[in-house]
Formats: sequence, structure tokens, C-alpha cells
Amino acid sequence: MNKNLREAAGKLLIPLLVSMGIVTFFYVSGDAYQAFGLAAVDSTRKALKYILGVAAFMSLAVLAQRIIRYVIFDGIIASATGAPVPKLLSQISGLLIFVIAASACAGIVFDQDLTVLWAASGVAGLVLGMALKELLQDVFAGIALNIDRTVRIGEYIQLHRAGDAKISGQLLEISWRTTQIKDGMGDVVILPNSKFSSYTITNFSQPAPISIRFVNVTLDARVPQARAMRVLQAAALEAMIGLAGSTTAAPWVEVRAIKLEGVDYAIYFKASLQHLGDAPSLILQNVLTHLALAGLEPASVRTDESIGAFAALPDPRRLVALIGATKLFQNLNDDDLSLLGEHAKFRIESSNRVVVQAGEAGTALFLILEGLLSADITRRVGTRLALPGMLRPGDVFDATVALLGEAHGSTVRSRTPVLLCEFNHESLQHLFRTSTSALEIIANNITEHYIPKTGQPDQDKIAILGQIRHLFPSSGLREMQLKRGR
Repeated sequence: MNKNLREAAGKLLIPLLVSMGIVTFFYVSGDAYQAFGLAAVDSTRKALKYILGVAAFMSLAVLAQRIIRYVIFDGIIASATGAPVPKLLSQISGLLIFVIAASACAGIVFDQDLTVLWAASGVAGLVLGMALKELLQDVFAGIALNIDRTVRIGEYIQLHRAGDAKISGQLLEISWRTTQIKDGMGDVVILPNSKFSSYTITNFSQPAPISIRFVNVTLDARVPQARAMRVLQAAALEAMIGLAGSTTAAPWVEVRAIKLEGVDYAIYFKASLQHLGDAPSLILQNVLTHLALAGLEPASVRTDESIGAFAALPDPRRLVALIGATKLFQNLNDDDLSLLGEHAKFRIESSNRVVVQAGEAGTALFLILEGLLSADITRRVGTRLALPGMLRPGDVFDATVALLGEAHGSTVRSRTPVLLCEFNHESLQHLFRTSTSALEIIANNITEHYIPKTGQPDQDKIAILGQIRHLFPSSGLREMQLKRGR
């Protein structure tokens, strides 16, 4: 604000000083200026009179124009409305001020009859009006748009009319002849004001700068409705967070139609116009990813082999594949992964629920199968790496809590309904009691992915192994018993 004030003061300073100097000269000197070395030259005296008179009126006109533009329009009005004043209004006010100044010069300085002058200008204006009909239509259309204020500079609009292509973008400026719109591709579309005012205008920025849109996804009718909505909502929310930030409103899913090929789901989302162009494509990309992680796919033509029922939970083979793809359980053999899958428990949480609380002790870790969660870091406990702000399908939390005996360092909340695969103390104890190799592999994975690097990985791994064995004291017991039996 101080910078704007300094700039406005700089714009006003020169015409103010010139005006004051000329007015002071007239007031102090009176007619003495006429005798300033030119008493004998009458023509030169008159010329100096005309020059000083015109300079006085023009300097006052410049001062008045800049006061109206920088103080009233850019200062008072722009602050009150929260939007910049169109240049056209500043230009029109400036034109009127200079017309008045020119009339004053003609009547006072040059002693002309203004009645004759205005009559002559009226005839000339009539001729010019007939010759410049389209130009004047654009000018008066621009004046009407600025007075009506149906659209404002910076707002997002769409122009549409039967037979013409739709134009969407941000309103940049309304000048004397044209209106400028920046479209979604970054190009500037320039329209004559008369054509712009003839369009049907949709203003996306009023009453609120947010629009609601939807995309359709068709899934097999055998997919349970709750599961389909959970997967689709999580995919859409992840896309919108990546596009508009973590404060974006959560999308929602509704059944739009039931067709022969399946159920048509509509994913509704809110976004400002600058994101509307990218959001549908990004949401559909995320839908494909989340469907693949859930072992689902968009609806297709059924065959005899495809007839069957979809379960509400992933099938065992799919679950084993998901467990083996995580950083925590990677490199485990098939038997160990199957053992984990057999002892896993499933947990469904609705949206906006606290799944784990920071500072609390925990005895389980979770694999996200479907849905989206957020992690808020409220305290630091132990030496673990912080959880990412957003947790998506395929992520595991909180490995160090269940395996190293630490407290939760983050509060994890469900942003959408979620399906979690829970590995509690008993299921992990069963794994470690059966397989010593699983213990070493998981310790190595924790050292590699879940604690800060110290430059001494072997010592870190030994320390991790000691902590795990402390929490699971019978680790490898069954394996040792089998060896002894041999």
C-alpha cells in the first residue's frame, strides 16, 4: 500500500507544482508579466498570454485527471469494491476533463463564443458518427458494460451463443473498442465490445468463484456400491489435492444411471475455472490407478468366463500381491507373504475419523487398501522419518510404532471412507516366530526406508534387530525347533 501511495504521489507532484507555479505567477505579477522584456512587441505579448493561459488550464486538467485516476479510482473505489477499476472509466473521465479544459481555453484565453464552437462540433460529430458507426457501438457497449458491472476485471466467464463456439477464460480488460479474455490455453481472445455484449455470459466468479462439475465412470454392477464409491472418491480427492491444494473440498460420488454394461457413477467436484480444464483428465487418471490397486477395472462387455460376484474385500491373491509391493514387506518370500495375508484383519473407517492419535502407543500397523488419509505432524517421537501429508492406497503406517515400540508421531485421519489391512502384534509375532529371515528382511527395510540415514547402515540394522527382538522375544522360535527336530 505504501508503494502505491508513493507512486500516486509521484504522478501528482509534477502537474501540481506546474499548476501552482503558473497560478502564483498570475496572482503576484498581474499584468507585469506582459512587460517582461517585451513591452514594445504586442504580438509577442499576446502569444505569451496565450501560452501561459493554455499551460495553466492544461496543467490543472492533468492534475485533476490524475487525482481522479490514482486517488479516487485506484485508491478509494478499488479498495471499496475489491476489484480494479476498468481503464475505460479512467480514459472517459480523462477525456471529459480535457474537453472541459479545452473549452475553457477557447472561451477564456482566446475569447471565443462557445455556442458557435459547440454548434460546429455538433455538426462534425454527426458526420463522424455516421462514418464511425461500428466504432461508436463498441465504445458505448464498453461504457454500458462498465456501468452495469455484470462482469469485473479478473473474473472467470464463459461466452456462448447459438452457432458460435464457447469461449471460457479470465476477463483481462474492457477498453474503448475491445474486450480481452485469457482462455484456458493461455491465449488472449480479443472481441469487439458490441459483440461481447451480445453474447450470453456465464460468470463463474459470482456469487462464488467456485463451480461444480462431474465426470462419469462406469463400473461393473457386481462391484459393491460402497466399495465403488470409496475407491472413486479417494481417487478424485487425491487428484484435486494435487491440483488445488490440501484445503480443496472433498468430491462426492453418486449413482447417475444403471446401464446394460454396468452402473454409471458421477464423481462431483468443486473447482475454480482455472482448474476446471485439467481436473477431469487428472481425476480419470487417478481413477484408473486406484481401480488397479483395488483389483478393479472399468466396466466391459461380459463373457461367460467373467460372470461371477465381486467381493467387498480384495481376494487373497490380490492381497498378497499388495503386501509384497510395500516398502516394509518387500523381498519377503511367498510363504511369509501368505502367512501375513492369512492373519491380517480388515478395518473400514468412514470419512473424517481419527485412525491413530499422535502421542499414543500403538501395537498395529496398517496397509491402506482403498481410500485416502491425511497425516498431521503434531509431535516428534523417536528417530523415525515423518509420515507424508497424504496417505494413499499401497502406503503403510506406522511401521516404527508396531515394530520398534515407539509412539505415534502423527495424527492420521481419514479424508474419505477407507479400507485398511491391519497387522497387529499377534499377526507379526506369528510371522517372526515362524521365519527368522522375515525378521532380518523387515529390519533391513526399516533401516532403508523408515529411519534417517546415519552413514552406518550395519550398526543401524543391528540396533533395529535388537528392538524388534525385544518386542517379539520368541522370534524364530519355530524355525529353531524345526532345525533341532532334524
